Amino acid sequence: MPGDLPKGWASARFRDAMRLEERREPIDPKRIYKLLGVRWYGNGAFFREERLGDGLSAQHIYRVKPGDVIYNRLFAWKGSFGLIGEDLAGCYVSNEFPLFAARLDRVDPQFLLRVLQHPRTGERADAFSTGTTSISRNRLGEDDFLHFPLNLPPLPEQRAIAGILGSVEEVIARTQTLIGAIEKSKHATMRELLTRGVRRNKAPLKALPARWVLGRVAENVTHIPRDWKLVTLTSLAKLESGHTPDRKEPTYWDGTIPWISLQDADALAKLAISETAEMIGPAGLANSSARMLPSGTVVLQRTANIGLASIMGREMCTSQHFANWVCGSQLDPYYLQQVFRHMSREWQRLMAGSVLPDIYMGTFKALQILLPPLVEQKKISDIGAAFDRRLEHERDTLTILIKNRAALAQELLSGRLRLPESIIARHRGKPAKAA
Repeated sequence: MPGDLPKGWASARFRDAMRLEERREPIDPKRIYKLLGVRWYGNGAFFREERLGDGLSAQHIYRVKPGDVIYNRLFAWKGSFGLIGEDLAGCYVSNEFPLFAARLDRVDPQFLLRVLQHPRTGERADAFSTGTTSISRNRLGEDDFLHFPLNLPPLPEQRAIAGILGSVEEVIARTQTLIGAIEKSKHATMRELLTRGVRRNKAPLKALPARWVLGRVAENVTHIPRDWKLVTLTSLAKLESGHTPDRKEPTYWDGTIPWISLQDADALAKLAISETAEMIGPAGLANSSARMLPSGTVVLQRTANIGLASIMGREMCTSQHFANWVCGSQLDPYYLQQVFRHMSREWQRLMAGSVLPDIYMGTFKALQILLPPLVEQKKISDIGAAFDRRLEHERDTLTILIKNRAALAQELLSGRLRLPESIIARHRGKPAKAA
């Protein structure tokens, strides 16, 4: 965060805001210690409860207090910093995670956490990381960490900044919780719809007519509605693959033909896909095994993010990383999409043992699905799509919130955006809090 400091701000180093702590205690090998660490992803400290001696090689452990900061030496460049909150009082860290106590007369711990989470801190950690092996080359030493520059507003302004960013983070957390609840509700609802139909418990049942080997949407399904069938998917839909034109031929690329690839993961999470990250030209299509597929084709990713399923909104082609289904008159493509989206456990089972996430095309030739009457298929797909539209909306909202939070943090932590005095004044005269 370069540039002239705002009026009232001070130029400092991390060592001016925190100090290295070693609160050593005798080790009791019979005791269970609640040990903390920091992942290279996520947002702060986490539990990893262990008994000393059972996988813990550290010679010392340190007791943490609210307001302490810990970090992961190896992954500091990815933002692996954690702030100890009140809920983690009484826990410990081993000496593999440096422990620092915030100087409460200089810095508010919540403000400090936002500085640590800022991408610039990770960039500095990357620049200062040292080591001679692939394991140690990214390690960040404590002395280098404490030397990082830090721009400090007055304490009331620090607390106001942390409060504003914390409010946005609370909205983000609530949105994430809502998304999880909708996903859970959809899973429970679709499990019933995809095995019992819209009539559910009122549907007359019959025993499953054959062994359901591949394509199960749920375990232990022994009976299905009397007017349903268990069928091989290829008897209802034509299976098509894709191909990648030669990258060395410029004339094959930058055309007007939409070509779905692994770069389109976000678009494939939508109900329909019409735009792609890359386009190919007529020559690329003619000189490869890629084929134009009609609007309404169900495109299923079979490598990497296995199970992403969308509907082609217009004529398109794909790379070889997809299994594409052109549905016949007995199969509603949106019903098939919901079946695929509910098969996460089956996709995991089918790729078990693979070195890379991959389901071979041959596997799809034996895939079986439950087939309701076409009218019921549409009703089931309408319900699933309603859930998915709500999820799309909330995920789009979450993306916007996260981007806005990052932009707001950049402006507030640099001082380019100053909070009104009326907001800062609310934090004047308040006692320092550890967390």
